[in-house]
Amino acid sequence: MALGALTLKWFWYSILCILCWGGWTILAKLGSERIPAEAAQFLFAWGMLPVAVVLLASRRFRLEKNAKGIFYSVAGGVLAAIGGWALFAAYRTGGSTSVITVVTAMYPLFSVLLAMLVLRERLTRLHVVGLAFAAGAFVIFAL
Repeated sequence: MALGALTLKWFWYSILCILCWGGWTILAKLGSERIPAEAAQFLFAWGMLPVAVVLLASRRFRLEKNAKGIFYSVAGGVLAAIGGWALFAAYRTGGSTSVITVVTAMYPLFSVLLAMLVLRERLTRLHVVGLAFAAGAFVIFAL
């Protein structure tokens, strides 16, 4: 990694994301062992509410007006909620947390496919090699 990345905002947001999602994974597993996936997903949504209020307050409670942006954001939230419920359900089966987490974390493979089809993004040869390694890791962890 180039040292220049340490000065970029996206890098530090990414680090915060990794730390929060790592902690969330452990808490999700612990919670899903004690309550059903549906209850875990419901309570997970309530846990997001204080963060949403703080973020809205930081914008002085100004709401967005772009209809497409709102639609995409709400639709993304619905998909994230369904995915979260499925993850809680997977954890509740008693499967290995490390395997479930790694397998479900392969969602970028699907995201890349969608980006190519919907957004017309192109992959370099290096990207394709990386995807092949990721797919291989998926198979190895699934075993």
